[in-house]
Amino acid sequence: MRTKNLSTYKNLQSATAILFYLVLAKLLIHFLTMSEYGFHRDEFLYLAMGERLDWGYLEVPPSIAYMAQLSRLFFGESLFAVRMQPVLSGALMVLFTGLLAREFGGKRFAQFLAALAVLISPAYLRSNMLFTPVVFDQLYWLLGAYLVVKAINSGDNKFWLAFGVLSGIALLNKYTMLLFGFGMLFGLLLTSERKMLQTPAPWQAAAIAFCIFLPNLIWQYVHGWPVVDHMQALGKHQFVHVQSLGFLVMQFLMNLFTAPIWILGIYFYFSKTGEPYRAIGWIYLVALIVLLLFSGKAYYLLPAYPLLFAGGAVIFENFFQAARQRSWLKPALVSGMIFGSAIFIPYGVPILPVNRMVQYMDFMANKIGLSEPLRWENGQIHDMPQEFADMFGWENQVKTVADVYRQLTLGEQAQCLILASNYGEAGAINYYRKQYDLPKAISFNGSYFLWGPGAPIVCAVDEDIKKAPAVSGDILITIGIPEKALTAYYHQVELAAIITHQYARENNVPVFICRGAKFSPEELWPKLSKFRF
Repeated sequence: MRTKNLSTYKNLQSATAILFYLVLAKLLIHFLTMSEYGFHRDEFLYLAMGERLDWGYLEVPPSIAYMAQLSRLFFGESLFAVRMQPVLSGALMVLFTGLLAREFGGKRFAQFLAALAVLISPAYLRSNMLFTPVVFDQLYWLLGAYLVVKAINSGDNKFWLAFGVLSGIALLNKYTMLLFGFGMLFGLLLTSERKMLQTPAPWQAAAIAFCIFLPNLIWQYVHGWPVVDHMQALGKHQFVHVQSLGFLVMQFLMNLFTAPIWILGIYFYFSKTGEPYRAIGWIYLVALIVLLLFSGKAYYLLPAYPLLFAGGAVIFENFFQAARQRSWLKPALVSGMIFGSAIFIPYGVPILPVNRMVQYMDFMANKIGLSEPLRWENGQIHDMPQEFADMFGWENQVKTVADVYRQLTLGEQAQCLILASNYGEAGAINYYRKQYDLPKAISFNGSYFLWGPGAPIVCAVDEDIKKAPAVSGDILITIGIPEKALTAYYHQVELAAIITHQYARENNVPVFICRGAKFSPEELWPKLSKFRF
């Protein structure tokens, strides 16, 4: 018995070492590539939220704002520094996917295979690079599943309580954690593990999660439930372009060369081997059905795949252990995954110069038929994925606005407002403004609407926000707003520049100088509320 225990311990130690090496590989990939292109427009928004801490925002719950402030304090504000947290979260995903396979009884190969599937997936390479709530949502789903499985395996209620804390934090990051909770509850009710619901631990976990999440619910109530308006706007402008077939196709394309693993992962949860953990399998199926019914974006389901990788890896390991003559298939499987996924790496991380990347995307779309990854949220096919197009042209925009600003007299500059048509433009100006000696920009788009003229300053951590002088707004520089929309609010509207960028999502962007305001900024702002989404 002692010899067997020693052998098991050595096996786990070896498996842990392998997971450690995979984590290092994950970190190395991102450290070498995450600064090749520029900031994404959403990253500018979340950095701005970090300057104005609150219990909620129009687009997302508050967690990302506090993460942004932590990033400033510990890492700085460079592109590399801002992306440090998502990269570390991605590394933890590699580790805990392997550990989840271990909880399912998987030994060294199962843990390696599950972790490798996350490491080489272009979908996770891309999402783990950007500072957005998406990467943290993926990690929280994985950690949530890990804690539930630990609770099932050990019968120790402390894991349920930890799950409650984690779920509350996850809900403050992204509301899609509700899909995880609903799927797990549905799964528990349908399986023999429903007996757990007769014990207080799961309900205590739910109560803990609710208490942590409550401040955001109160914020939503006080502000008139903007989450509803946001979802309606997404449904009108983005979800309407999501097709069920395209959604399903993208599920395969996002994890194409790991498809055998995650498909067997579904089988694992509904087989006798995975029967104790069947509720976890229902999380994937429930989330899939809900997202299909409500036309959710394809990447909304990404948090569920590490859960499938862990189960599928165990099935593969059991298959190889059942007959020694099958062992030769191990390197074949691993090699196929690695080399196949390597072809798709440019979809995940910016390893190619932008002109080469466009050529690559064109070849894959026109010669191989992979045009779906080039479909933007407007439903149209473009030259590159939207996430990459959203990383170009921002500093160029700011430089052009600065050139226009310097055309004004000193007196005009003192009373000038800079108004952007969206949070990306406003966020870029505010990020680079000290470099170009510009005042802070405002916008009526998204959560920037909450921070407009006359709005109360809530927990501002930026001294420039606290000390911002009041200006008349009689002089206005606008970026991205059509001339026709401006003449209703200003007597004189002059085209000052047109911003172009070959690869940017935003191209041919007009910059106007407006004089002779018909309304004060405080009077103007409520009139723009209909444009916030």
